[in-house]
Amino acid sequence: MLVYEDNFGFLNISEPQERAFFDFVRRQSVLMACERCERPVRLIPPKALCASCVSALEYGAPASIEEYGSQETLLDPTHPS
Repeated sequence: MLVYEDNFGFLNISEPQERAFFDFVRRQSVLMACERCERPVRLIPPKALCASCVSALEYGAPASIEEYGSQETLLDPTHPS
Protein backbone atom coordinates (compact mmCIF):
# COMPACT_ATOMS: atom_id res chain seq x y z
CA MET A 1 0.00 0.00 0.00
CA LEU A 2 1.35 3.42 -1.00
CA VAL A 3 0.88 6.26 1.52
CA TYR A 4 2.03 9.89 1.67
CA GLU A 5 3.97 11.14 4.67
CA ASP A 6 4.92 14.85 5.04
CA ASN A 7 8.50 14.12 6.14
CA PHE A 8 9.49 11.60 3.46
CA GLY A 9 6.89 11.76 0.69
CA PHE A 10 5.44 8.51 -0.62
CA LEU A 11 6.17 5.26 1.21
CA ASN A 12 5.22 1.69 0.37
CA ILE A 13 4.06 0.20 3.66
CA SER A 14 3.21 -3.30 2.44
CA GLU A 15 5.85 -4.95 4.67
CA PRO A 16 5.62 -5.00 8.52
CA GLN A 17 8.99 -3.21 8.91
CA GLU A 18 7.95 -0.43 6.55
CA ARG A 19 4.63 -0.04 8.40
CA ALA A 20 6.48 0.11 11.75
CA PHE A 21 8.77 2.86 10.38
CA PHE A 22 5.75 4.80 9.06
CA ASP A 23 3.99 4.53 12.44
CA PHE A 24 7.16 5.62 14.29
CA VAL A 25 7.57 8.70 12.06
CA ARG A 26 3.92 9.64 12.54
CA ARG A 27 4.25 9.39 16.33
CA GLN A 28 7.35 11.65 16.32
CA SER A 29 5.73 14.27 14.07
CA VAL A 30 3.89 17.38 15.21
CA LEU A 31 1.34 19.48 13.34
CA MET A 32 2.87 22.72 12.02
CA ALA A 33 2.83 24.94 8.95
CA CYS A 34 5.43 24.27 6.25
CA GLU A 35 7.68 27.35 6.07
CA ARG A 36 7.50 27.40 2.27
CA CYS A 37 3.94 26.51 1.25
CA GLU A 38 2.34 27.29 4.64
CA ARG A 39 0.13 24.17 4.48
CA PRO A 40 -0.58 22.36 7.73
CA VAL A 41 1.70 19.30 7.80
CA ARG A 42 3.03 16.79 10.33
CA LEU A 43 6.83 17.14 10.57
CA ILE A 44 9.51 15.83 12.89
CA PRO A 45 11.18 18.85 14.53
CA PRO A 46 13.44 20.57 13.58
CA LYS A 47 12.22 19.97 10.00
CA ALA A 48 10.42 23.02 8.65
CA LEU A 49 9.61 22.03 5.04
CA CYS A 50 7.27 19.32 3.82
CA ALA A 51 8.43 16.61 1.43
CA SER A 52 6.65 18.27 -1.51
CA CYS A 53 8.49 21.56 -0.98
CA VAL A 54 11.85 19.84 -0.50
CA SER A 55 11.29 17.94 -3.76
CA ALA A 56 10.33 21.15 -5.57
CA LEU A 57 13.48 22.90 -4.31
CA GLU A 58 15.63 19.97 -5.47
CA TYR A 59 14.21 20.49 -8.97
CA GLY A 60 15.02 24.20 -8.94
CA ALA A 61 11.79 25.80 -7.74
CA PRO A 62 12.05 29.18 -5.99
CA ALA A 63 12.81 29.11 -2.28
CA SER A 64 9.62 31.05 -1.58
CA ILE A 65 6.14 30.69 -3.03
CA GLU A 66 6.04 34.51 -3.39
CA GLU A 67 8.95 34.28 -5.87
CA TYR A 68 6.62 32.66 -8.40
CA GLY A 69 5.20 36.12 -9.12
CA SER A 70 1.89 36.72 -10.81
CA GLN A 71 -0.69 33.95 -10.76
CA GLU A 72 -2.09 35.05 -14.13
CA THR A 73 -2.71 32.27 -16.58
CA LEU A 74 -0.50 32.03 -19.65
CA LEU A 75 -3.26 30.41 -21.69
CA ASP A 76 -5.78 32.40 -23.67
CA PRO A 77 -9.15 31.69 -22.00
CA THR A 78 -10.99 32.48 -25.27
CA HIS A 79 -9.25 29.57 -27.06
CA PRO A 80 -9.87 26.22 -25.35
CA SER A 81 -7.16 23.63 -25.86
